[in-house]
Amino acid sequence: MRPQKTIILAVAVCLMIAAFAVAQEKAAKPKLEAPAIELKISGPGAVDAGTIKAGEPVNFDLYFSNDKDRRGFSAGFKIFSNDIAQIVHLADSGNGINKAGDVKGFNGFEDKSVFDLGGVWVSERSWDGKLPDTVGFGGVTVRTMYEPHDSQKVISWSAKVMGEGTLVVDSSFFPPGGYWKYGNEEKAAWGGPYTFKVVK
Repeated sequence: MRPQKTIILAVAVCLMIAAFAVAQEKAAKPKLEAPAIELKISGPGAVDAGTIKAGEPVNFDLYFSNDKDRRGFSAGFKIFSNDIAQIVHLADSGNGINKAGDVKGFNGFEDKSVFDLGGVWVSERSWDGKLPDTVGFGGVTVRTMYEPHDSQKVISWSAKVMGEGTLVVDSSFFPPGGYWKYGNEEKAAWGGPYTFKVVK
């Protein structure tokens, strides 16, 4: 075989191997979900996805997804009702990311491993159980990054809903300066408002 043909054949084989490796890498790394926040309920008080049992502990679980490296986030939530006057936040002092401990972090949101500038901050200026309640969450990175991940539980708060009726959780502005923000400028998609029927 002529040297020129040998070189051309070798280059073609190398290109085929490289293309195969890239294809395998793409297949091994599925496309990550766009930035989004959704809410689910769990615990003894969660009858089903849309029903809460009055007087029983229920967890309001926030699931985040992230599609690229980011420097932080901020998001606020409002709990309100036209026919339920009060919920009881279930204190667990020393075991959460707020002073009372009713708010927990998961998957890196419980400490400073992701948001190394103080961890996840909880703004609870109106968080006394007398509805409406408003809470804000935020985190900033300095040396670390908020890396991409598919939807996973990151924050949860525990409460008992006192009385039957309808409870709503929706996005909200929260003080101070609490606009929704994901990274530098994007706003995560929000699946709410979430409406729950509260029964005996």
